[in-house]
Amino acid sequence: MGSIVYRATKDQAIHDELASVGAYATVLAHRVIGNRLWFLAQHRAGERTGCKWIGLTLVESRKGEVAVKSMDETCGPCYYDCPLSFLAQADAPAGPYAGPWRERVRAFHASRSARRAAIRPGVRISYDARIYVLQRCLGRRGWDVARESDGQAFRMKSHQLASATLLPPLEPTA
Repeated sequence: MGSIVYRATKDQAIHDELASVGAYATVLAHRVIGNRLWFLAQHRAGERTGCKWIGLTLVESRKGEVAVKSMDETCGPCYYDCPLSFLAQADAPAGPYAGPWRERVRAFHASRSARRAAIRPGVRISYDARIYVLQRCLGRRGWDVARESDGQAFRMKSHQLASATLLPPLEPTA
């Protein structure tokens, strides 16, 4: 189970991979998240005819070349951002790795949802050994934050906030 390297763009590689799966299965849905192509497919022929399964293709592109590595859920991939809707539509997990992998996917999404719900104005976070207070959401651009020590205003990018630690609220002084 190695990688295949060839000259193409990331978009071409994604198209090629979906066409490759389409040779033996019907691709019911797909989503690209970063360098991961998730897809839900249904076998069209053979002993697994009608079986719906989840596949993953890693697509790494650099300098006009792409490296692709394909697998399905029976391998128990080490990536857990598979769309939950794919789990709901796929058939029962097959093999010893698919069931535990699906549980990790569900746990990943539950954790991400809880973190998103906790992020709101006034929340204190720790990032790069400093404490900030979230001020205003800027959507995909991140957040306006104020450094707690001196009130200096900054913009914190979304990826920075994702790696920050949420802190408990300060206890009110009596």
